[in-house]
Amino acid sequence: MNESDKIDLTKPLTAELVEWDDKKHYGFLHCGKARVFLHVREFAKLHKKPAVGDKIAFLPGQDNHGRTCAKHAVHVHDGGRITLVALIVLAGLLVLPVLALRHARVDWRWAVGIGLAMPALTYLTYASDKKRAQAREWRISEKRLHLLELLGGWPGAFLAQRRLRHKVSKAGYQAVFWLIVLAYQLAALDSMQDWKLSQAIWRQWLSNG
Repeated sequence: MNESDKIDLTKPLTAELVEWDDKKHYGFLHCGKARVFLHVREFAKLHKKPAVGDKIAFLPGQDNHGRTCAKHAVHVHDGGRITLVALIVLAGLLVLPVLALRHARVDWRWAVGIGLAMPALTYLTYASDKKRAQAREWRISEKRLHLLELLGGWPGAFLAQRRLRHKVSKAGYQAVFWLIVLAYQLAALDSMQDWKLSQAIWRQWLSNG
């Protein structure tokens, strides 16, 4: 019995990548008791380098020699995950904003509500745009995503970028995202110093005008 007898060639499948050769650009998926050949050119979209342990969705097919192989492959969640390092980085980025809210004596019920709602909404919007991209449907504009980040959703965007592997390969998009994150850090620091930096910049601008 050959591999094609063990696999239904009419149904899409998901399997784990158990072997990958970076130099030869191919590897094998473990699908039941069968090993399915996968070449890098068969990825419909490639947002990350394939690695052992990745979950791959694909359509089974056959090569010119009648051997079972993967076609139209895509990473499940692009192999992304939220690592401990990512959580530590996010926690570090939240230190100044949290201290600024405490310094301003903001009502914590309001702060926690907004602090959870906006990141959650931003994460879900990222996920929706990711699905639309995969289905080649009408996309959510980058301006809208950046607006959600600017309105306090940047922590959700940070997590979505790592979990969904979405918008991470676009340098221009990442530049704007990190400028928003930096703006939050500077605003938080300045607010705890009674906005001295902002006032100095404002006075300098008026004197130059």
